[in-house]
Amino acid sequence: MRYIATISLLILLAACGEATEQPESAKLVGAITHNRGDVQETALKFNAALVSRDTGALNNLLHKKLSYGHSNGWIENKQELKDDLYNGTLIYHKVDQPKLEVILHDNIATVRGDGIFDVDYKEHEHLVFDLHVMQTWIFEKGRWQLLNRQSISNEK
Repeated sequence: MRYIATISLLILLAACGEATEQPESAKLVGAITHNRGDVQETALKFNAALVSRDTGALNNLLHKKLSYGHSNGWIENKQELKDDLYNGTLIYHKVDQPKLEVILHDNIATVRGDGIFDVDYKEHEHLVFDLHVMQTWIFEKGRWQLLNRQSISNEK
């Protein structure tokens, strides 16, 4: 009887050890997983990359098929967004989104939130927008990437 109990305990411990291991993709990306907190953190990193005009970070955060919609109907793809930040067409001075709602389904996340966007357009027109923004993020190649974004004015 002790022999069977010992074998059962060893099997149970081995199974528990395997169940707690992270998938290989999570190990490779340093604990980026499929949870709301990671999506929210990635969305905030995206905002910071806009302000710092960090096209290297944006390259990793933006999906190759990005559709980035502005509140005036202007739509940019990934390369256009990076180019417009680099060449000064758009300069984000501040992006303040204090509360983001994340809805998660498998490897797709929807992020919604109101925010104040302080920008310069073509280096001479200073604008401050009160916007409601919706983003769709996809977990692909071991990281969350922005697939699309659309904003509308909160002003009435």
